[in-house]
Formats: sequence, structure tokens, C-alpha cells
Amino acid sequence: MISQQAVLEVALCFAGRELTDGEENVLSILCGGALEQWLGRLREDVTEEDCQDLLVVASAWTALAGMTGALEQSQPTPLSFSAGDLTVRAREDRTGDACARSLQSQAERLMEPYVQDGCFAFLEVEG
Repeated sequence: MISQQAVLEVALCFAGRELTDGEENVLSILCGGALEQWLGRLREDVTEEDCQDLLVVASAWTALAGMTGALEQSQPTPLSFSAGDLTVRAREDRTGDACARSLQSQAERLMEPYVQDGCFAFLEVEG
């Protein structure tokens, strides 16, 4: 059985920087939630053991995607400021959102062979 701690350890490897204790606590919670989410999406013929390593990585990426998006939204960047003759304008593109989307997309592609596709379809319709 995969532990939340195993997912957290992988997520910390990908974090790209040292996290504060508070951030690490939040990431730990997100790792547990991401793992439960992926376990809930496994196809009926797939067990946790069939894709254990991939589940850990996908859960870590999913948790980091959530963390990245939340951190960017909570830290607004001023669009511009001036000091004397100097004016600085920030670009409006938010790289955290792109990073979060990329991490989630990679996790989805990694787990694609093992999860239910989530699409709706009629299998048989009597007419």
C-alpha cells in the first residue's frame, strides 16, 4: 500500500526549492488527496500494485500542481511600479499557472493506461 509520506518525498524532490514547514504540511495533505483521487480513478481490472511507482509520481505531480496554482494566486504581482526615473513593468503571463497545468497534464498522461477515461458513452441503445 502506498503511503502519503512516499508521495510527499517524491513531491519534495520535484518542488524545486526548500519549502517552509507550513508549505510542506499543506503539500503533505495535497499528496494524500491526490493519491486517493488517483486510486479512485483506477480501472476495475487495475490494482494499486500494477502501477504503484506511477501512482506515486502522478500523485506527487498532481499535488504540486495544486500547490503551485494556490501559491501563485495568493501572491499577487504588481503590474508596475516607479521609483524616480525608473519604471518596472511585470509581464502579465503567470508561469505558475502554466507549470500547474503542465504538471497535471503530465500526471494524466502517465496514468492514462490505468484509469477510467471519464467519458460518457452509450454502450447499447435499443431503438
